[in-house]
Amino acid sequence: MKPKYLSPKEASKLLGISTYLLQKWRSLGVGIPYIKLGNSTSSIIKYEYNDLIKYIEEQKIQTM
Repeated sequence: MKPKYLSPKEASKLLGISTYLLQKWRSLGVGIPYIKLGNSTSSIIKYEYNDLIKYIEEQKIQTM
């Protein structure tokens, strides 16, 4: 059974990208939806597993 929510480290591993890139996307307001638990810079960030899979599937390039 897959976890419903993943940490940025777990999400970056699933996506094959760096945690730095996920953080950059969050600061720019682009990329994958995320959950922020708290109001400080040390707030907990979580990504919903289904949002990550949806993002991966949206990156698919159809060939002829």
